[in-house]
Amino acid sequence: MPQPSHLLKQRFAFEPTAGQLKLFDLMDDFLNPNHPSEILVLKGYAGTGKTSLIPALVEVLPLFNYKYLLMAPTGRAAKVMSGYTKRSAFTIHKIIFKQIADPGSGLLKFSRLKNYNKNTIFVVDEASMLSEDDNYGQAGVLSQLMDFVFEHPTNKLILIGDTAQLPPVGQEKSPALDRQFIEHKFKRPALEVELTEVMRQQQNSGILINATNLRAQLKTNTVNIQLETKQFKDVYKMTGEKL
Repeated sequence: MPQPSHLLKQRFAFEPTAGQLKLFDLMDDFLNPNHPSEILVLKGYAGTGKTSLIPALVEVLPLFNYKYLLMAPTGRAAKVMSGYTKRSAFTIHKIIFKQIADPGSGLLKFSRLKNYNKNTIFVVDEASMLSEDDNYGQAGVLSQLMDFVFEHPTNKLILIGDTAQLPPVGQEKSPALDRQFIEHKFKRPALEVELTEVMRQQQNSGILINATNLRAQLKTNTVNIQLETKQFKDVYKMTGEKL
């Protein structure tokens, strides 16, 4: 059987970027049941090709005796995920919780379900939304997701998201996309890949190109805002007289 990296390259629908090739190589370790890694964090801004990787991944996983479950924090995100993978995707709450009525107050609350899945890769898109704040005395969604997934030691978790998106309310950054936080908090070894290159089919988007350039400047603290406008159809430079 060829390595996962080879099969992913075969099934990937586009010319992969250097970051995507790094991810393909990392999957050789991640899908190895003898490798200690249990979690993979995949980060990247819009246009870097996070979501385009998932259809190829779900084709390859069964070849290595893994099932998969596609999830997202909201119904809208799950619907989008289902659209680009052409497979069923669910909200996290539908998979890991059930609603029950409190016998004292009659109020509805969430109770975590038992996980019967084994040898399963749980793939969570839009993971930047996952909060670690306590919710009415219950552990945060990220903690409950971790507990659910790893009820069986043969399961693994892939967290996918954009660190440029707003983090959960009241938190400075998204805990689900912070590998160091995950390893410290949950004591589970994690791998991480950050995609930074805009994919070739997105390189005619002035919005994405300018946003990517600005983020790169912010990372190096050398902000010198110069927007590229002439060669792009989706960016228009308007003079003050036309405002």
